Amino acid sequence: MCSYPRQQQYRRLARAGGASALSAAAVLLAMLAAAGGLPPIAVVMLLASVGFARRARHLARLATRARVGARSEDQVQRALAPLDTEGWRLRHSLPWKGRGDIDSIAIAPAGLAFAIETKTRNFTSDDLARIRDIAGWLDKRRRRWCPKGALPVLCVVRDRGLERVEAGVLVVSVDRLPAALRTAAHTRVRPAFLASAPRYERRNAHT
Repeated sequence: MCSYPRQQQYRRLARAGGASALSAAAVLLAMLAAAGGLPPIAVVMLLASVGFARRARHLARLATRARVGARSEDQVQRALAPLDTEGWRLRHSLPWKGRGDIDSIAIAPAGLAFAIETKTRNFTSDDLARIRDIAGWLDKRRRRWCPKGALPVLCVVRDRGLERVEAGVLVVSVDRLPAALRTAAHTRVRPAFLASAPRYERRNAHT
């Protein structure tokens, strides 16, 4: 399935192309109006052409940003791919009730899932809240996928050596992502970031 940022990129490119075509058409109409002795109409058409051209440039810039996001998601998918040979289940670009999609879900063989949000370089508290919501939704509504619960992860692609807990979310750079997930999924010593998943702790306390 095509990722959400890739879909955004294609939509914005298509809209930019349409705006460019309208700008060119407005210029042509302005020339025809000027040649026909209708300067007011020519001026209006020229102004419309400038507006469409600005719109096209704006959409092109947004498409570039979406392309960067899509490439970041591709990098995370490649980083997660080796887990597939270890019995993990990987899902990408899943529909989400809110805006956008679920970038990635990695489910360990034991049934613990990780909801992963991808960011290229920067993230906000809203991004952390969003991935917590997604993990909570998986934990409650998709129990057959993740019988041991779901934990939130935010992966920063353009960073290295990053691994910390922030607002109950494991924030990790892409180079450390697979190792961090393996550790969290297999260790019996409860990692600090599991503090946000008390039900997981209770279920494993007697194993």
